[in-house]
Amino acid sequence: DKQQGGKAKMSKFCKKCGTELNDDAKFCTSCGERMEQEVVVRSNITGNSFPGISKRSIPLAIILSIVTCTIYMLYWEVKLTDEMNKLLGKTNATSGVMALIYTIITCGIYAIYWLYKMGQNVDEVKGKTGDTGILYLILGFIGLGIIPLALIQDTINDKLDGVY
Repeated sequence: DKQQGGKAKMSKFCKKCGTELNDDAKFCTSCGERMEQEVVVRSNITGNSFPGISKRSIPLAIILSIVTCTIYMLYWEVKLTDEMNKLLGKTNATSGVMALIYTIITCGIYAIYWLYKMGQNVDEVKGKTGDTGILYLILGFIGLGIIPLALIQDTINDKLDGVY
């Protein structure tokens, strides 16, 4: 537990991109967002440095995706996109809702591209260079797109646990 004088140490975060800031910051050092009313305060005791992102049960998400005939999977893809963008501080990246719209308009072709880009994002979160995007692309092509979703969620959960 990080405590000072019996009180929990408080941190200030940009509500737009999640960057940790000094308590007296007027603007976000990452995205430039004005901070006077756009802050999220959290206790370091909670351990989650990323406001608006919470761990998700992978087995439950898979079961819900199957039971709802992939409707939950579409929601899951939107959440994964938005959460990955927040984790990486990509404020101008394609939002989850826009990715879903592009997927619908292109009859699923954009989803294949999305899997590739999310694989690259997973490598970035893990701090490595790799071919995760290619793996996700192949899994998407052969109809196993739910596996990359589970792996992306696992990376987000690990990041929230401080593994990366």
